[in-house]
Amino acid sequence: MQMGRSDEDGSGKWLGIVVFLLGIVFLVVVFVLAYRDLIGAGVLGQLTGDRRVVEANAALITLGIKFAMFIVMAYVGSAVAGRGIGMYAASRSHEV
Repeated sequence: MQMGRSDEDGSGKWLGIVVFLLGIVFLVVVFVLAYRDLIGAGVLGQLTGDRRVVEANAALITLGIKFAMFIVMAYVGSAVAGRGIGMYAASRSHEV
C-alpha cells in the first residue's frame, strides 16, 4: 500500500508564499533603515563634503555597530524568505 498525497497542499502552498513575502518585506525594511541611518548620520555627506570629521573614531565605531546589526537583520530576512520557499516547495505534489 502506497501512502502519500497525489494532489497539492493548498494551505501549505499559500503559507509558503506568505512566509516568503514576509522575508522579502524584512529585507526591504532593512535596506530602507540602513539608507535612512546613513543619510541621517550624515555619513554620506561627510564622505563627499569638505567638512572635517570632529569625532572620526566615534562615528566609525557607531557605523560599524550599525553595519553589523544590519547584516544580522538581512541574514534573518533571507532565512525567513528561504523557509517560505522551502515550505512552498514541500507543499507541491510529488510523484509517489
